[in-house]
Amino acid sequence: MITVVLFARLKREAGLEQVQMPLPSPPTVRALAAGVEAQFSLSLKGCMVAVNEQYADPEQTVADGDEVAFLPPVAGGSGEEAATDFVQVTDRELHLEQASAFLVRPGYGAQAYFVGTVRSPNLGKVVEYIEYEGYAPMAEKVMREAADRARERHGELNAYIQHRTGRLTPGQASILIGVGSPHRRAALEACDFLIEHLKVVLPVWKLEGDEDGEHWVKGQAGFQTL
Repeated sequence: MITVVLFARLKREAGLEQVQMPLPSPPTVRALAAGVEAQFSLSLKGCMVAVNEQYADPEQTVADGDEVAFLPPVAGGSGEEAATDFVQVTDRELHLEQASAFLVRPGYGAQAYFVGTVRSPNLGKVVEYIEYEGYAPMAEKVMREAADRARERHGELNAYIQHRTGRLTPGQASILIGVGSPHRRAALEACDFLIEHLKVVLPVWKLEGDEDGEHWVKGQAGFQTL
């Protein structure tokens, strides 16, 4: 059996988050997707796929015991702290001073930060709240990979990346990104890279509540889709 995991609009439309499905024939992601669509009357067109918490091609083979997650385009858990980076998906309030305490080091002459907050109005509509939903284990892996990419591009640095989940109201912080580096330019450019990269690949979705009701914020797909 294969564990199928659904997120955001897919979870709500199917009425469940996780289900066991038999190994399809042929044993590919695309065949599994067809079975999920048929059983739950879903459309997976445009969705990305992760097999065992790694982004996958629709033609990738699957096996009994795999976990396959279907991910709508992303709108851009207990954290694990390492010597180099701190990454976390959390339902708690984000604090800039915590990022500063992690990043400020004697050998680093620069720190750059980005804090993203819920905005209202948006597109001319008064926003009451945004509900953030994330695939936490995979999101934290993606954050670490993004920090590694930033180091490849900009040299020695430390990264602090947090994304909040749950219902947030205008003015509350949803994402916090910080970079510490020996040099100013590297810190600024790495922080900008992380912002732009994560908004495309981080498996986090936004359900916005405004004066017209609730709707999923249109997302982006950074990998091949169904």
